[in-house]
Amino acid sequence: MAPYKLHVFVCDDSDCSAKGSQQLYDTLKQLVKDRNLKETVKVSKSTCLDDCELGPNLLVYPKGVVYNGAKAENLETILDAHLEKKTVSKLAHRKMLK
Repeated sequence: MAPYKLHVFVCDDSDCSAKGSQQLYDTLKQLVKDRNLKETVKVSKSTCLDDCELGPNLLVYPKGVVYNGAKAENLETILDAHLEKKTVSKLAHRKMLK
């Protein structure tokens, strides 16, 4: 099996969890499944990614981009951009873009 092109971590710590990170995780897993990307994209839960007050937070590798305040309606945009080796600058955490 070839290595994954993307690995997306969804924070599942208490603050992000209280803000709906489980829904994001479930939605992203389903999106990957529906688009037949299970061999290309790995989705995992993680512990705290910092900036808890801005959560729920996602971390996308290999670029190492953090998305704070992630919303289900943005997941497809984020996924598509990273599959094309791009970043969704308007959604990415500002500190990551400097």
